[in-house]
Amino acid sequence: MDCYSYRSLFAVLPTYYRMSKRPQSDYGDSPEAKRPMTFSTFPVSSCQSYMGHCPEYKQPVEIQSYSIDGSRRVWFDQRELKYYVPPNISPPGPSLNRGYEKYIKRDESVPEHLDTLLDALTTARQAEPEKNIAQANIVTWRGIMTKIFCTPYSRKEPWELCATRYNGSIYLEERTTEHKKQHEAAMSDRHKQMAYWGYRFESFCTATEPNGQPDPNDVPNTNIQYCVVVKTRLGRNTLLMGAEVDCIEGTKPEKQDPKNPLHQYIELKTSRRIDTQRQKDNFEKFKLLKFWAQSFLVGVPRVICGFRDDNGDLCGLETFKTMEIPRRVRDNTRAWNPSVCMNFADQFLNWLQKVVTEDDPTVTYTISWQEPWREIRLIRATGKEDVFLTQRYLDGKISHDIGGPRAHTPSGR
Repeated sequence: MDCYSYRSLFAVLPTYYRMSKRPQSDYGDSPEAKRPMTFSTFPVSSCQSYMGHCPEYKQPVEIQSYSIDGSRRVWFDQRELKYYVPPNISPPGPSLNRGYEKYIKRDESVPEHLDTLLDALTTARQAEPEKNIAQANIVTWRGIMTKIFCTPYSRKEPWELCATRYNGSIYLEERTTEHKKQHEAAMSDRHKQMAYWGYRFESFCTATEPNGQPDPNDVPNTNIQYCVVVKTRLGRNTLLMGAEVDCIEGTKPEKQDPKNPLHQYIELKTSRRIDTQRQKDNFEKFKLLKFWAQSFLVGVPRVICGFRDDNGDLCGLETFKTMEIPRRVRDNTRAWNPSVCMNFADQFLNWLQKVVTEDDPTVTYTISWQEPWREIRLIRATGKEDVFLTQRYLDGKISHDIGGPRAHTPSGR
């Protein structure tokens, strides 16, 4: 993989965002890196302390993709890939409320762990067994890395992760916190409807076939997903991330085509129409931070945001180039700095390498960020209920069905 070049994507970034040339060193060169730990903390300092040169971030490359159908069955093909169609928002704008009474929402109370990502890695290894393409220091979802990237600026948003080291790689999954459970349980009908507007916007400007048109009668079904697995590197940590893709512009190149399909993907978002300076400042401070982090991590070059009013009527559209978002924020509110996100994440992952020491798929560590917001804490869990890798992943097998037995100690270990 090549690094983002200054002549292309990085040409638009300010100096503080470019890659440092600091030498990299290997892990395991200190007694601390080898010593099993049952408790450890990672102090979270002020944002100012993470300013400065960024670690190198390699251009992400897609190594696998897969579809999840309306029944939550997994297929290693493009059947659920959607194609972008510029929406018509001539006044009066279309309503994003259409179909709300009928839409099908995925049951997120059913834990799916990393199951589909692990199966995708197995298929990638089977397709190219002579390569080491499906091996990395960190294996996780893009959403988890987004949380880590944004933590310095989201000081009061708790999260909890589970970590397991297996064959040298650290696998990370999210555990639902009590705060999140309470928040979801307390969601009003109004907030549920507002969440639906995002799904409806996706349906409104995507087709199921290249050169097709959106189906006005389509009912959003959040069980359906198209996902990719990308490989990249932050500093000295290689990463494999699974990520859902909203849509693609044009047709996806064949696997043998050297063109990187990530450059054609588009992230779709919705946000309230901006009427005041305060709303503009908050949009740049909170929304654009997450827009940037989410798309930057997996190399998606554009975010298209549909702006709506309080009634859910679409009234505007704006395209944000991912690599230009930091400049926009720097020139206006200066609400956040990408170097802070990257340096914080780099230091956090380096710390994980030192404290997640036991290479055993049945050993799980719990990592939490919570009040009083001073440090990230890690403890070693022992219960079998905490094991999240699948046994079939250890055995080199795949399944079209999510779920199945969790890992037990592999033979010969």
